[in-house]
Amino acid sequence: MPQDPYFREENGRFVPLEVARGYWSRDMLHGRPLIGIIGRELERVHGDPAFIPARFNVDLHRTPRFAPVEVETRLLRSGGRLRLAEAVLTIDGEEYARATCQFLRVGEAPPGRIWAPAPWDVPSPHAIAPRPDPKRRGLSEMRPIAGRMGAYGPRQVWTREYFDLVEGQTMTPFARVALAADFASPWTHIGDAGVHYMNTDIVVHLHRLPRGEWLGFEVTGHDASQGIAVGHCRLYDADGAIGFISATALTNQRR
Repeated sequence: MPQDPYFREENGRFVPLEVARGYWSRDMLHGRPLIGIIGRELERVHGDPAFIPARFNVDLHRTPRFAPVEVETRLLRSGGRLRLAEAVLTIDGEEYARATCQFLRVGEAPPGRIWAPAPWDVPSPHAIAPRPDPKRRGLSEMRPIAGRMGAYGPRQVWTREYFDLVEGQTMTPFARVALAADFASPWTHIGDAGVHYMNTDIVVHLHRLPRGEWLGFEVTGHDASQGIAVGHCRLYDADGAIGFISATALTNQRR
């Protein structure tokens, strides 16, 4: 389904296209493709089919200008069961974001049961009527299960990308998660007076990669005081829960 790209790759740089403009200001990059391109490069350079990108952490420590970006990666640790890689995103030679990804080797599940909150039991995305969005303002197709953006109360939703990450290149399952991960911040931190928190990081934890185009987000926690918010979502595909995404955020106003 995805079409039109966030970036065009030119001479080792990723040139942002119009859809990549930010929510907070038109002069900045949206966090969604920024996080997505970092995840894509970490997996492209350091990924391995025998390993799962089990933890992906991105620090968004500077507001990114709407300009071409470069992503440099390096391997910090290469072991038999664990690999650790780092990425730095720069614009005109200046650092704007830094990330690490921990790749863990797939193995057999141990015996025994471990208690955890039950995953959701909801209709599949195909059983929910599409919501009209002819101008694709939400960046991804959304099929609400419970609650909605701007409403006070529990929230669950299925999402599917409208746009490709890089022109002419198919997204991998992990790139799809990395691209969607930024959505966890507004979905977790929005209130009945709108979005007033801008995330400063994203942390993705996965025990397996998603299958198919649809990802489900369920708000599982939000706490805030003194203009600082922390929150997390449980992440799903059509076959069940696949992990969690958390976001730390600062109060902010749209320009």
